[in-house]
Amino acid sequence: MKKSAIYLALTLPVIGLGLAALFPQADPPLAAPLFHFYVVTFTTFAATVVSLFVTISVGETALPRHLLLAIAFAWMGAVFFIHGVTTPGAVIESFHPALTWSAWLTLFGGGGLFLVGAFAPNTPQPRFLRAAAAVIFIGYLLYVALAAFAPGALAQLLQLRTPPVDALVFGLTMTIWLASGAKHYLNYRRTRNAFDGLMAFESVWYAAATASMFRYPVWNASWWMYHALLLTGFLIAIYFLWRSYEQVRAFRLSRYFAAASLIVTAALALLSAQLYSQLVYRNVLEQLSGALEIISQDLADELAAELSTVKTGDDLQRTSAAAQVRAALRERIARLQIASATLYDAEGVSVFSTEEAQIGLDLSALPSFQVYEEALAGEGIVEIHAPGEAPPAYQPDRPIHLLEAYVPFRPGGEAAAAPIGVLVTIREAPSLGQALILSRRSGIGLAALSLGGLFLALLAIVRRADRIITSRSRELEQAYANLRQAEGLRDDLTSMIVHDLRNPLMAITANLDLIAKAIKNPALTEAPLRFLANARASGQRMTGMMDDLLNVSKIEAGELRPETLPLSLSTLLAEKEPGYRSQAERDRKTMTISAPPELPAVRGDAEMIGRVLDNLVSNALKYTDLGGHIEITVEHADRALLVQVRDDGEGIPPEYHTRIFDKFVQVADPTGKPMRKGTGLGLAFCRLAVEAHRGKIWVESAPGTGSTFFFTLPLP
Repeated sequence: MKKSAIYLALTLPVIGLGLAALFPQADPPLAAPLFHFYVVTFTTFAATVVSLFVTISVGETALPRHLLLAIAFAWMGAVFFIHGVTTPGAVIESFHPALTWSAWLTLFGGGGLFLVGAFAPNTPQPRFLRAAAAVIFIGYLLYVALAAFAPGALAQLLQLRTPPVDALVFGLTMTIWLASGAKHYLNYRRTRNAFDGLMAFESVWYAAATASMFRYPVWNASWWMYHALLLTGFLIAIYFLWRSYEQVRAFRLSRYFAAASLIVTAALALLSAQLYSQLVYRNVLEQLSGALEIISQDLADELAAELSTVKTGDDLQRTSAAAQVRAALRERIARLQIASATLYDAEGVSVFSTEEAQIGLDLSALPSFQVYEEALAGEGIVEIHAPGEAPPAYQPDRPIHLLEAYVPFRPGGEAAAAPIGVLVTIREAPSLGQALILSRRSGIGLAALSLGGLFLALLAIVRRADRIITSRSRELEQAYANLRQAEGLRDDLTSMIVHDLRNPLMAITANLDLIAKAIKNPALTEAPLRFLANARASGQRMTGMMDDLLNVSKIEAGELRPETLPLSLSTLLAEKEPGYRSQAERDRKTMTISAPPELPAVRGDAEMIGRVLDNLVSNALKYTDLGGHIEITVEHADRALLVQVRDDGEGIPPEYHTRIFDKFVQVADPTGKPMRKGTGLGLAFCRLAVEAHRGKIWVESAPGTGSTFFFTLPLP
């Protein structure tokens, strides 16, 4: 069923063109220049905007042959837009050679891009696509410049007869489309990519459109077919491209708004231009019609006064003053700028006319007889004839608007007398066509300026909203990533806390069991005290870990602030020295403390700074091998006291020198396995506590050379 529909869609245009060639009577002319202007201008503008929008949206993610299709439609839409703009009688008065060349180049250039796309690589090639887009854009600008500033050159090319330029362009265009269709079909047979199949399908369609444009009469139904094929092919291809790359498009509100607003702006500009031009047209027409009716009635009255012997319809038919009346009419219409004047009797037969060929013309068999009867009843009527629709009484030498006035002819020119004939005058109205074109230009220009200004103002707002949406989206993405990271940290923290608390708990339990056994054994009278000290130390380790966790959270939340009082680091270290030395001796390590008593006092929280020292010394003892040495020094340095805790342990890799002061960070080896055990909260607490005192903390270390932790406390 699907294949049948495709084959039917392929053959229908060919069948339609074939029937139009075999049966010309079934191919009626449908001349509608104004409709052509509005439809072609709007659809091609919309096609260009949407094509560029899709091209930018899918970006460099699309395959070159697919993206070239969107670029091809952008070219076809932009060039065919010029074809619509140059429609005679819309915004220009006469034929412009760009009307023909734009139609030719639309299909010729589009076919060339299709053919290039058929041989394009099957992998993204950003440089190739950028170069192709630049060449196409430059070529379009050159053509626009040629059409605007050198139309004579385009007109001379149209007049070539050796070989005929239209036959040459037709042959090249048809060859390109057929070659493109064949190549894309071979690509489809090889890749089974539906998009390649679509391009082969549309190549055949546009080959039929080429025949419709070049080989069928302008304005006939067969000629209109290529417009329908162009638009329908564009809609199908762009929709297919849009859906194919829907998942890779980056949503940008400003792009959607710009595309939609430009299309709506174009539609409103054309609509407002048409309404404005019609308003101007009616106003000018009313003025010209009123003036012509008055002039024609005055002319009829003057003529009746001159023909004083004509009192009845029979007198009008029998009058022998034809030459005299004709001379009077010619003299007066030349002065009144009237193209022709004809006097009809009560039967609708021409009695006098400035055009000798019109004398004796019978209106009774013509459509205008009804208007004649209304004028004979005493009512003046003015009719408008569009260019190319001149009445039988007058044929101008060029397409132009004509005003035809029917006024009653009364004997003696007396207003109370019953009409005995009708005077018909015709005036050329070139100003009417010029006013219509100028008003349409002005309407489009004014609408484009006003709506364009509104569009730019709204675009600025939408771009701001787009940036806010993008920023909020990134914030949400970052928040989600942070949440996932926090969940991972929470799980890691739970595992670390469970692991780190299990060891001291097991140590406490084991020491309690040993105490129970030692109490029952009189030979181990001193052992319970040792086991009790071990249990107490394990409990202190647990308390320290919990304090670190709670203190870090409180400092970050602003709930734990240092109580700044005069603090002597020398005194603080002197108080802690016995505990540090006993711990070092127990671990068979040595320690040196250098804190001169003459050092000035700082302002700080003794408990918080003491906790910082405890953490740094505990780490130094933990990561220093047996027989190692720990050194603590305090010295005066540039309006601050500098504290150093140095060890000769395993050292810290450079990449961790700043990270170890973050929460839950553990130094790991190249395989990712932690090299140090702990919760990663001790150094985080040290950083927060020192920074709360407006100090700084850092480390200098290298693997295998030990580590030195520094922190400063500013002097008052």
